[in-house]
Amino acid sequence: MIVQHPMLWCAAALMAGIAVGLNHPLPYYLPTLAIFVIACTLTRRTKHLHDVLTLVVWLLLGCSRASVTFSGTVPAWQQSIRQEARTVQTSLAARLERSGVSPKTLALTSALTIGKKDGLGYETKEAYRKVGAAHLLALSGMHLGIVYGVLYLVFIGWVRHSRWRWFALPIILLFLWSYTLIAGMPVSLTRAALMLSIFTILSLMQYDTDPLHVLALSAIVILLIAPTDLLSISFQLSFAAMLFILALWRPVSEMVPKLHWTIQLLAVSCVATLGTMPLIAYYFHRIALLGPLLSLVLIPMTTLIVYLTIATMILPIMPLGWLLNGVVALQERILDFAGSIPGSMLTDIYPSIPVVAMMYGAMLVAIIRLRTR
Repeated sequence: MIVQHPMLWCAAALMAGIAVGLNHPLPYYLPTLAIFVIACTLTRRTKHLHDVLTLVVWLLLGCSRASVTFSGTVPAWQQSIRQEARTVQTSLAARLERSGVSPKTLALTSALTIGKKDGLGYETKEAYRKVGAAHLLALSGMHLGIVYGVLYLVFIGWVRHSRWRWFALPIILLFLWSYTLIAGMPVSLTRAALMLSIFTILSLMQYDTDPLHVLALSAIVILLIAPTDLLSISFQLSFAAMLFILALWRPVSEMVPKLHWTIQLLAVSCVATLGTMPLIAYYFHRIALLGPLLSLVLIPMTTLIVYLTIATMILPIMPLGWLLNGVVALQERILDFAGSIPGSMLTDIYPSIPVVAMMYGAMLVAIIRLRTR
């Protein structure tokens, strides 16, 4: 059950410590951390006390890490990566433009594949927001997973149990992190790249682990490198969605073991919506009711658009550009129709932070009880 995942508790303690350190940076966290590390080492044989002290160590580690980097500015290395990424993005968008795609298609496909959102207009963004599909415009695990699936089948699927499997690892990792760097290392995509890297290594080692551990480890790595990412809306929504998907998918699949892929997709979308709903209501003050149903159409179409865009970037010819224009135009009509349905959006929702915390607390208690059963 979820309470038996120590990595999750460590990640939660680290997040709490970073939140405290960002709001109250003090020079005393680091020496206090050293004291508790020693105490934790000395109490290894006393299990319960050792567990409590371990959480305190992670809490103080978060406080110390956040206090050291309390500058409020983006690190120079991140700025350098994003600057180089913009250059590569412009070059790839130019290749896409040679195929004859329309300006609107160029803006949308550039955002969906390489994270270049300069050309996206307000109308396009609002059309996605109205139906609860704005997450499709932000590069995340879904977009990386679309391409990773092909790579896994080509490079790992057929050598997974052979002695040649480790030769596929550098190819996969090189692609994952090259793609993440080209996209400018957004938090959601970095989280996905970390999870997929760990998953690939464990898969090649033929080692089975709970995906919740992988998610927690990804969060720890990201926050230790850039603790201010905790305040990012993208980070919060990305990890909330993945936490609920990974925590609830196994109980749901065990209750109904033979689900059709459409029902599986709908279930995943509903779980992700449930996990992000309090945050979306808090930050954006509205909730789209048709999001899970539309995912049955929009996610396959987005997958097709991503594959067509990559193919067009590799081979910028007119037929691929025309086909891409047609698919994007069809998706726009679906978005316009869904956005025009009365009652599809709840607006003017202003929950307070305690209300959001209570909602998540109640949902986590329900998840723990469900996984315990």
